[in-house]
Amino acid sequence: MRLLILSDSHNHLYYARKVIEKLKDRIDLVIHLGDHDKDALVLNSEFPEINLDYVKGNCDFDSSSPSEKMIHLSGKKILMLHGHNHHVKWGYDRIAYYGQEKEADILLFGHTHVPFMDYYGKMLLLNPGSISLPRATSIPTFGIINFEKEGKVEVAIMTVNKNASIDRLRSF
Repeated sequence: MRLLILSDSHNHLYYARKVIEKLKDRIDLVIHLGDHDKDALVLNSEFPEINLDYVKGNCDFDSSSPSEKMIHLSGKKILMLHGHNHHVKWGYDRIAYYGQEKEADILLFGHTHVPFMDYYGKMLLLNPGSISLPRATSIPTFGIINFEKEGKVEVAIMTVNKNASIDRLRSF
């Protein structure tokens, strides 16, 4: 199973569309981590053959979407949230503790627009950065998680340019 992780599209869907179009035959689920959750609905209508899940972010004021979700895939508990309620712009300890309280294997968050991935104990923390308004990089970023049959998880932060050329920024 392969996941495409997007965050912080802020109503700018050019790169999100390019990535989905290019990878749609190789992904099983798109996850959108907020800001703007309505963008997830637009992408879902444009690519109805793709499964899509999402949460709202701090800019989704009038949204009735959930602010967090726990999903179970390939034997892993995946906690999805935007991150603003856990003050991720000032560090990752608070969100990591929260993920541990929820017994998550993988914690997906956004908000900072800065790509980040690391392990906090046995829990994977992944922020794909922003697919439209990147910080700390000059081009948009997104995440890929690949679950292999042996239970191994491969994770990558990828970049995309205007020509829809996709490159690996960091992986493990």
